[in-house]
Formats: sequence, structure tokens, C-alpha cells
Amino acid sequence: MKRNCFTIASVCLLTMMLFSACTQKFPGYKKTESGLYYKFYSHNPKAQKPNQTDVMKVAMTCYLADTVYFDFQKSPSQVYAQLKESVFPADLNEAYAMMNLGDSASFYIKADSVAIWYYDKHPDSVGLKADDYFRYEVKLLEIRPMEEFQAEIDRMDNAMKEHSLKEFADYVEQNLQGITPEPCGVYMIPLEPGSGRCPVKGEKVELDFAAYLLNGQLVGSTFDNPDKFSFVLGEGFAIQGWEEIIPKMHLGERVKAIIPFEMAYGNRPVGSIPAYSNLIYDIKLLKITTEEELRAEAEKALEALKVESEKAFNDYVNANGIVNHTSSGLYYSKMLVSDGKSPQRGQKVRIKFNASYIDGTPLGNSDDLGESFEMVYGDGSVLKGLEEGIGMMHVGEKARFVLPYHLAYGEQPYGKIPGCSNIVFDVELVEIE
Repeated sequence: MKRNCFTIASVCLLTMMLFSACTQKFPGYKKTESGLYYKFYSHNPKAQKPNQTDVMKVAMTCYLADTVYFDFQKSPSQVYAQLKESVFPADLNEAYAMMNLGDSASFYIKADSVAIWYYDKHPDSVGLKADDYFRYEVKLLEIRPMEEFQAEIDRMDNAMKEHSLKEFADYVEQNLQGITPEPCGVYMIPLEPGSGRCPVKGEKVELDFAAYLLNGQLVGSTFDNPDKFSFVLGEGFAIQGWEEIIPKMHLGERVKAIIPFEMAYGNRPVGSIPAYSNLIYDIKLLKITTEEELRAEAEKALEALKVESEKAFNDYVNANGIVNHTSSGLYYSKMLVSDGKSPQRGQKVRIKFNASYIDGTPLGNSDDLGESFEMVYGDGSVLKGLEEGIGMMHVGEKARFVLPYHLAYGEQPYGKIPGCSNIVFDVELVEIE
């Protein structure tokens, strides 16, 4: 009887030890039901708590394996965060919601989830592993209702706007007497004449420029740089002031342009240019490329890209011994064969997949979307080559499909995916409903 009691006690103790080991991934931390690890250094439950949409001022540092990954205090402005609904289980929003004003706490949060859901980055692309955790050291300094916070932002914006308008008016009065501005409000002063024509919307222009604040501080220049600045007029890649005045410049002409902040970067800071900055530009128009010439250049570049892509595709399938292919150009090999059912058009199927570029760079996988991915076979909701491949599979099978670019995302860039990208899919057909 004693022996049985001892055995039962031992089993219970072992179970407790195993449970303790599982829940003590980070010693000294507690864990919420959703999986958020937390530890409070100071905690006052009677102090104010943030509500949904409240704006919080925080002091925060992010660590990865005890090394500073990002120090929010070193950012150029104070760190504010708005309390929102959780984006993923055990995220920063859940952490903020646990805190009271004045609290200091530490939180461990899955690093791959942060990369995917906050920054739209695949963890592998930023060097993160599946078992990596970020440790956030957080102190909650201030809580303000969104309406109050926005009202203060509006007051600050109006004050800065008024200051910038006065600064521009004073500069005009002191330096530009007798000069008539362009209808858009930009002042143009000729420096060197040009001998060519003026560019028009849709044409590409190449420029030399130097940019200054009204106090004379240089904030950018290409004059001593072999790489000149170029953009296509009318496509929104340049400030509005440039879009207005450059079509009035002749090829080879050099001008001084004094541009009010509304026609420059507005209320946005850009690089070393503060928000609400009025700017002085020294601009020289070096080259004009016509729309026809741009089309010819694009076609030539696309043809070269196609040749390069096709060579890379052939090198890959030959190096990996993949010989099976369909008439469309889809190459495939089956790693696990099954006699299960094959999908019919209109049926919902569940798959697991891992996708990469042909050079092995990760592109995404079904784990990013949950444990698996559901689709309706035949409805065209996935890549043409992937759908063709899935139609060749049986439940339980695993296969590799090598999609040439014309069966993947095509010739043109798709989001962050370059044009003419060949894609490799490793797929398991899990279930057919």
C-alpha cells in the first residue's frame, strides 16, 4: 500500500515538475491564457487604466536574446501607442491593457508574429527564427483620450503652419521684392538659360539639384554626385512644386525655386528636412526621355528579364532532376504518393504549403495563415500553376511544384514580388471537403 502511495506521489510530483517546466519558459514570468508572458516590476491596480482608443505615452525598449533590438527612446519623437483590439493572440495590445498608469513591466512576445502582423515581414527575411521571442521593457507614462490627444496635435499643427507661413512671407518680403510668383505660389528665378524644349507629362526628366532651408542650411544635393535624380512627370514621385515648375523649364536651364511648404513635403519630415519646411532649390534640367523611348527601354529590360528568368528556371529543374512537366510548363515531383481522392472543381480543399523563390529565398507558408490554407479548387483564387498542381494531387500526397513566372505572378511586379519571378511550392494536400 505504501509502495502504491509512493508511486502515485512520484507520478504526481513528476507531472507537476513537467507542468512547471512547460510553463516556466521564462523563469519569473507569468503567462496569460493567450500565451503572453509578463512580469511587473511596479504595479498599482488602483491607478488609471487605458481604455480602447486611448493614446499612451510609453518608455519602451525591445530586446532579442538580451540584445537591444530596437530602442524606442532613440527615435526622433516621443513614443506614443494607441490601445486597439489585439492583432494576434498575446500581442502588445494585450500587454498595454494589463497595465496601469505608472506601471513598469516586461513582456515576452512571439517575434515571428510581430514581424508578420505589425511590419508585414516574413520572419526569415529579417533573421528571426520560429522560437524567437521579443522582450519588451515597458513603462506607462501617460494616458490620454484620443479626442484630447488629437486636439493637441491639431493645435500644434496649426501653430507650426502659421509659423511656416510667416517665415515664407518674411523671406519673400526681404528677398523677392518685384518678383511675381507662379500661379501655384512657387517663385522661379532664372540662373542659366536652356536651349532645348520643355518636358511634358509622361516624360522622364533627369535633374541636378541642391536643396536648402530658408536659413541657408543645405539638406540635399546631387551636383557632386554621379547619380542624378530622375522621375516621370505626372506620376506623383516628386513634390508638387516640382511637378508645377519643371514643365516650364527648358532642357539645360537652371533655376532657383523658392517653394512654400504646402508645395513641398507639407507636414511630413523627410530625412533631414523638418515638417512644414519651406525650401529653396537650385535645379538644372539635364535630360528628357520621351514616352516612346521609355516604352522601348521598358520592353528591352523586360525581354532581358525574361531570358534571365527562363535560364534560372531551366538551371533549377536540371540541377534538381525534376523532369515531369505539363503542357503548360509546370514542373513537378511527388515526394509522397497516395491513392486518396483528387479534388473536383468547386470542392473546398485544405493544403499546407511552403513557397520560396527559385534561389531559395522564403516567400511564405501556410503557417503564416494558420496551420493550413483553405481554397475552392477551380475558382481561380490561387496562382494558375499552383491550382493546376493541386488538381494533380491525391489526399495525403506531398509534391513540389516549380512554377515558371507565367504560371505564377507574371511579367510585372506584384506587390513586393519582382516581375518574372519563378516560384517553388512544396504542397501537402491535407483534406477535401
